[in-house]
Amino acid sequence: MTQRFQWNRSAAFSERVDRLELHGLHFQHVNLCERRAWMYLHRVNFAQWNSRVATGAAHQATHYKRDRSTVGLFGLAPDRVDWDQAIVFENKGTGGASGAVDRQVGFYALMLSIATGRIWTGRVQVLTNRRWREVSLDDALLDGLWADSLKLEQLFFNERVPGAHRIGLCASCSLAPFCGHD
Repeated sequence: MTQRFQWNRSAAFSERVDRLELHGLHFQHVNLCERRAWMYLHRVNFAQWNSRVATGAAHQATHYKRDRSTVGLFGLAPDRVDWDQAIVFENKGTGGASGAVDRQVGFYALMLSIATGRIWTGRVQVLTNRRWREVSLDDALLDGLWADSLKLEQLFFNERVPGAHRIGLCASCSLAPFCGHD
């Protein structure tokens, strides 16, 4: 028998996600860098000028096309969905920033759980080493996603770009020239 999904914050979380038009990458970005999250929330994006992003997008488009399982998902953009097993998949080129990626795929699993009433899990597939890890909707992940949504709401209403310290990800970030961390 399929377990029913129940979370006492489902309605408030969904309302915030809809009102702020949040999606998976917001939850990844807020766990990487507040400035990056703020920029993404305010639709400031330099990715189209970044050669690493262009190369990655071309590689993804030619080698790892989304399958038809994601057709009809509005506001969610996972790489694949197993509707029978209630698993949402996200492909990543490397295993870096695992905590942030887990929040992204956890967001997908949470939104599908809320929408269907079934408990969904996430699976991150690391393409370079062909390994995967499961992301379960446990209390720690639910608390983290809730906290992330509150932080994203705060950033959304903040009119000023937040400060940012140089971190390891700056070297590959499309925003690095803007931040002065290139």
